[in-house]
Amino acid sequence: MSDFVLDRVLYEDPRAKTANLLGTCTTNDVPERALLLLEKTHYTPTFLSSLRLSTTFPRRETIGRNDIYTWMFGWDRDGHDAPTKMTLICPATDDLIAKYSAPHRRMMIETPHMYQAVTRPWIESLPASKTTWVQNILQGISETESVLYSDPDPKTGFVILPDMKWDRRTLSSLYLMAIVRDGSLVTLRDLTKQHVPLLRKIQQAGQKVAHEVYGLSESTDSTSPLRCFVHYMPTYFHLHVHMLSANFVSHPGSLVGQAHLLDDVIDLLELGVDFRQRTLSYALAEGHALLRRWQEEGNA
Repeated sequence: MSDFVLDRVLYEDPRAKTANLLGTCTTNDVPERALLLLEKTHYTPTFLSSLRLSTTFPRRETIGRNDIYTWMFGWDRDGHDAPTKMTLICPATDDLIAKYSAPHRRMMIETPHMYQAVTRPWIESLPASKTTWVQNILQGISETESVLYSDPDPKTGFVILPDMKWDRRTLSSLYLMAIVRDGSLVTLRDLTKQHVPLLRKIQQAGQKVAHEVYGLSESTDSTSPLRCFVHYMPTYFHLHVHMLSANFVSHPGSLVGQAHLLDDVIDLLELGVDFRQRTLSYALAEGHALLRRWQEEGNA
């Protein structure tokens, strides 16, 4: 191990905290190619049980704050790179606690009738405060320094900024978010053929930002360095587009059963597909408020 000399990084996965390195080791004075696979160890039960932010991370740096969310780096030892990135959510609602727990999940088969009878009324019943942080971004109240692209048009405009789950350093896990300004667009089911120009603008602007700001390769008519998708069911109800590096393959938000590729959505809309008339499947955790509503209606 002491003789290992790095040549280049073959692969890294920031979410899994792993890296595969290519280098050389010397055996009997003969250099040979060698692979070194690194994986960060998990937090021990002792570490977690004794966690106190002020003492466990004596040095902390806030990197963003919006409504109930605060994002920060934490150092538990001297060094240049922070070993821990933290998100503090306070106050935490029951829905957020359920979201970040590890319950059993169920695949829901939502027919157009179920959407109209149960899901849509449930979405409309949610308090506006749940998307206060989104409005803070759109109105220039919070995260103004993070906005990378802004189109002010109230119907076809949007903003692009880094998702706060990204460390903003590791390009293989690049994660951008585009949030539309049109408040009438809540989920995938609200999109129609007339929104295709908006979706294409978002796609092109995301590719431009990824290339000009972060140095990802340029897009062509048939290739892109980004994996763009929308969620159904989304976590919050104001239409947004996730834009990840195409190399970021381990993110759970890109799983089948939640992520719908933007290219596929555009293609279906151009073919005249009405998403309000489609049956869509997605996973919900046990205890999710929408699943409880389905159960109350005798449909789950």
